[in-house]
Amino acid sequence: MTETREWWQDFFQGPWGDLQARGYPPEKTRAEVDFITSALSLDGEEKVLDVPCGIGRHTVELAVRGFDVVGLDFNGSALELARKAAADSEVSPQFVEQDMRALDWDQEFDAAFSFFSSFGYFEDETDNLDVARGVARALRPGGRFLIDTHVTETVFPVFQSRHWGWFDESHSGRLLEEAQWSIATGRCDSEWTFVEENGIRTSRSSLRIYSYRELCELLRAAGFSDFQGLQTLSDEPFELGAKRLSLVARK
Repeated sequence: MTETREWWQDFFQGPWGDLQARGYPPEKTRAEVDFITSALSLDGEEKVLDVPCGIGRHTVELAVRGFDVVGLDFNGSALELARKAAADSEVSPQFVEQDMRALDWDQEFDAAFSFFSSFGYFEDETDNLDVARGVARALRPGGRFLIDTHVTETVFPVFQSRHWGWFDESHSGRLLEEAQWSIATGRCDSEWTFVEENGIRTSRSSLRIYSYRELCELLRAAGFSDFQGLQTLSDEPFELGAKRLSLVARK
C-alpha cells in the first residue's frame, strides 16, 4: 500500500525549498530577530526554541547574539543548510530533525517561537493542538510562546482567489497563488505556480487559518494564558486589517 504524503512533506522539497536555499537578505533576518527578542522580552540569558526552524536563519542569528538556542524541523535538507550557516557564522546552536507534533522536552526552555505562518499545517485539529501542547510542555513555568501567522482578521480584508507576485527580492521569477477558502474547515488551500526562465513548477499548501479568538482558545487548551496580540514587526497592538499577527502567550 502506498503511503499518502501530506502537503508539507513535498512543499519544502520543491520550488519553495529551492527559494529558501537561495537565502534571505541579512537585514530582513536581523529585523525579524529584533522583533522576536523584543516581543518575547528576551535579554540574552534565556534558552530558546525555534519550531519549526527551516533553514535556521533565526536560530543562527539568535546564536550570534549569544542565546542558547535549539532549532527543530522535519526537513533534513533545510537543516543541512542551517548547520552550514551556523558554521559560517562560527556559532553552534543545536539542530534537531523531528516532527514538531512529537516534541519530547520537559521544562527546558524559557521561550519559543513559530515564525512565518508555520503553525496550522496539519489536517487534524488534534495535531495542531499537539504542537501547542508540546511547546507548553517544553517551556518552564512563565515561559512565553510567540506565533507569527495570518488569521482571518488579516486574510479576509485582502483575500484574492488569484494573485500574481514576485517570489524573491531579486524579481528573478513570477509566482501565482490560486487560493480556495473553505468556510467549513477554516482552511486556505493554495496552488502555487513558480514561473522561472528554466520552466514552470507547481506546489500546493493547506493552512488552517484561525481567527484571533480561535487561536487564543487553542493555546488556552494547550496550557497557555495571558495573551498579547501584536502586529508583526511592530510594537503596535494587533487590530483588524493588520498585515500579520504575532500572538505572545505565557505558560
